[in-house]
Amino acid sequence: MSKIFVQLNGGLGNQMFQYATARAMSLRNNSELILDDWSGFVRDYQYKRHYELGSFPIKANVIKPWQLSVIWLYRLLTKINKNNLQFIDSKWYGTFVNENSFIFLKNLIDLKIKKSVWITGYWQSPLYFNDFEDIIRQELDPTPSVQINFQNMANQIINSESVALGVRLYEESNSPNLHSRTGLLKTNEEIKNAIKKMVAIRPNSKFFIFCTHRSPILDDLNLPNNTVYVTHDDGFLGTIDRLWLLSKCKHHIFTNSSYYWWGAWLSKGLYKNEDQTIIAADNFLNLNCLCTNWDTF
Repeated sequence: MSKIFVQLNGGLGNQMFQYATARAMSLRNNSELILDDWSGFVRDYQYKRHYELGSFPIKANVIKPWQLSVIWLYRLLTKINKNNLQFIDSKWYGTFVNENSFIFLKNLIDLKIKKSVWITGYWQSPLYFNDFEDIIRQELDPTPSVQINFQNMANQIINSESVALGVRLYEESNSPNLHSRTGLLKTNEEIKNAIKKMVAIRPNSKFFIFCTHRSPILDDLNLPNNTVYVTHDDGFLGTIDRLWLLSKCKHHIFTNSSYYWWGAWLSKGLYKNEDQTIIAADNFLNLNCLCTNWDTF
């Protein structure tokens, strides 16, 4: 059986895109999926991110140490030779499939795997795994939190016309604008307009604010009085637990964050028979990141 090795890196949202894309690829080709949970994190000195998929019911094996030599050799030689990444790069020691452009690369869907390959990139588009949507949603569905405050919050969310407002600040980045396709993050005015649009569509909305902390930016959004904050400062710590809460929200507004993207996408599993409103930022790095039935701002 051929093997598909996928190099994971970035935060949880990125890892979920990488897994979903590689998992769909393995299903199309009846290949074994192997996750590289090490090489993409070992030199992440700025963000200090780590492998986070271990608590999901995923269907993949974790790489063995001796298998890592292939990707290390490829990275070293690519850096030395300063080569531009090719979509398919065949070497004597392995074959590599690279995301060499931030758009949906249809060739990945059509690719027939006859021998083991490595795939590298972010692959932030649902078009890579729409044909296995139900399987991906099941395997990336976060387990319910065991923390009482999260359970109580989940009850509030489910029993209201809940709107998750996800605001990504990129405060840990030296250059936040690099995370935007346009080179600009969404302004408060743009976020406020999205909120007004949601309230017009869903007048009974109850907003749940997801952000790393109670940033002063949030105070300027003219949020309704019954707004609830779900931040680290409010005692809601834990990436997986917070994703679980996000997936329970019925409607969503979010800035360019793969983490908040997954909260919105996963929520469809709970509200598949109901009418949802999802308003997403249009400045994700990948032009084809957003679902076609979502609104944008």
